[in-house]
Amino acid sequence: MLYKRSILQKISAAILIATAFFYLPAQNINCEVTAGFSSRAEHKIATINTEDPEIISLHYLFVIDLLDSVNYYQKEVIPNLHICPAIDFFATMHQWNALEERLLELKDTLYRQKNRVDTLFYLQAEEALLFTDTILSEYYLVRALQFNRTYTEALMLKLNLFFAEKKYNDCIELLQIIYNETSLNREQENALSDFNTAFYIQLYTLGDSLVKAGHQADALPLFETLENFCHDMPSAYCNDDYYHGIIRSKSGVYESYLVISKVAWDRGNIELAYKFLDYAKAYRIENEEEILISEQYIQYIEKMEAQRGRYHFNH
Repeated sequence: MLYKRSILQKISAAILIATAFFYLPAQNINCEVTAGFSSRAEHKIATINTEDPEIISLHYLFVIDLLDSVNYYQKEVIPNLHICPAIDFFATMHQWNALEERLLELKDTLYRQKNRVDTLFYLQAEEALLFTDTILSEYYLVRALQFNRTYTEALMLKLNLFFAEKKYNDCIELLQIIYNETSLNREQENALSDFNTAFYIQLYTLGDSLVKAGHQADALPLFETLENFCHDMPSAYCNDDYYHGIIRSKSGVYESYLVISKVAWDRGNIELAYKFLDYAKAYRIENEEEILISEQYIQYIEKMEAQRGRYHFNH
């Protein structure tokens, strides 16, 4: 909200410089107003900002309005300055011509700048990162990508921020945009190759350590993310390890249902034992090709199914 408020403040301040000059018929020229035209225009020019991407487009329009005002005074007022004897004709012409020249330069500068607003936002994102302000950096990246959805450098910087924040599925979405919608130079290809390698290694290592620690359910989403990653990435980044991880994870989840069922049985809670046996059965049907069952659990399942008919539960 602070960023939005700041933007509104900038735009509100910018609107103040857009106060229109009065266009008066020659016979109604106000000599006092005409004499102050140059200083008022100078004051407005001093408020024009050519660096802030939030207001560059707006200030471009303001400069055009100022140019229209100057042109009006040159065409409609200067030829009738004789009715204002206190005004120096030649000095006024010189001032207004100088104003026009400055405004034309500003117009050209702002025109170029408004066509590179995406780059200006990206540079602000990089600067914010220097001060470790990731929230502000992400905001500027969003703004850059609003102006240019396929801005490669902005996408790659955002990709690394997502990775640092462990937003792995968001990384995959950005990778798809980068590979399918942008043109990469050699340096960007190398940076992306390094990222993909680091991405695979980190997710697989984390998932593998969770399986070894008995946290198969926590490991499974990581291996499934790797499956999505490998589905769209060049094969060089992936091998069969992630699929073996899925099998180990799902087998572990399946066995955890059976463990709970067996503990419930041993403690005399027959209804709960069969409930988790059915959970295991449903999970196995859903993931039949990705589950391995050890011999001890096969024997347990067979024993439980053989005597199921002896029990009747109220559901």
